[in-house]
Amino acid sequence: MKYLLFFFIFIISIKSFGQSPDYGLKVFKKANCNSCHQWHGDGGGSYGGAAASIRDTGLDKEGLKQIVECGRPGTNMPYFSKQAYKDDRCFGLTFTDFEGDNKNRPLPARQMLNERQIKALINFIVDDIKGKSITKDYCLRFFGKPSRVCEEL
Repeated sequence: MKYLLFFFIFIISIKSFGQSPDYGLKVFKKANCNSCHQWHGDGGGSYGGAAASIRDTGLDKEGLKQIVECGRPGTNMPYFSKQAYKDDRCFGLTFTDFEGDNKNRPLPARQMLNERQIKALINFIVDDIKGKSITKDYCLRFFGKPSRVCEEL
């Protein structure tokens, strides 16, 4: 009986591990998404140019997953998957399609993400950012403490 109880607790902890929106927020920060898309996800000017608003995106989960995994060739949106462009899963292209074309070659992210992190990031974007207005609660959650920025909301 003791082992059965341990087994159920173990299964429940595995199923819930990584599923919290706070894990997705941590990935958003770890991947440095906020450096271009800003802390609020509305995008705007940054060191990489004008980033798209992920609050206003028309992409569904699959579209977001492809952009996160593969980036956008010819732009400053990097790819976050180690498998990107090794086969044709990214827009039907591989790195060989970009040989001699440094202008359009996909850019690697500084921090690659694994499948679990990408899934958590996409869920965070869909559940907490996409189609939602910026709220004081989200602001406080992002910064983890009271901030002057949050007081203005």
